[in-house]
Amino acid sequence: MMNNAVPSPSANHMDENGHGSDTDSNPDESAEYYQPISAADSESDSSADLPQRLPNGYCVENGVSSLSVDDGFELTSSEDDAADDEEEEEEEEEEEEEDERAREAYDAAMRTAFREDETRRNAPLTPHNATRVMEAMRGVSFGGLAPDWAQSVPEDQWTERLRRLRQPPHPSN
Repeated sequence: MMNNAVPSPSANHMDENGHGSDTDSNPDESAEYYQPISAADSESDSSADLPQRLPNGYCVENGVSSLSVDDGFELTSSEDDAADDEEEEEEEEEEEEEDERAREAYDAAMRTAFREDETRRNAPLTPHNATRVMEAMRGVSFGGLAPDWAQSVPEDQWTERLRRLRQPPHPSN
């Protein structure tokens, strides 16, 4: 029986890699890149007492950077307060004007829509649409009283009478 097993490289790897270390680096190079995780791991305690400066100008105390809602906002005088108040008032006025313009535009659009709708409702029907309406209404009966002219006008003339009711009155000369 043949043995197809590949020799384990772990024995050779441990010898090349600093006698049992599982890192890929040489043990001689790792000292210059070593950064202690906590202040207790550092070699000198004198630097641990000083707060660490961050690139943004803030200090780290006990490994935690301080955060504030007001970070980056400093007022130096009452002139800054007055300028800020004026800017806020101007922004509020601009917002109010914008809201007013939006309301006016909305109101104008609503008036236009109502006017167009009323115009469509008052427009006379085309002969084709009038015929369609009359055919649809033939089978409909209304409860209540018939118009007062229904007894005096023959049924075949009712449509003409209804058309005249829809037409605007003619000016008298």
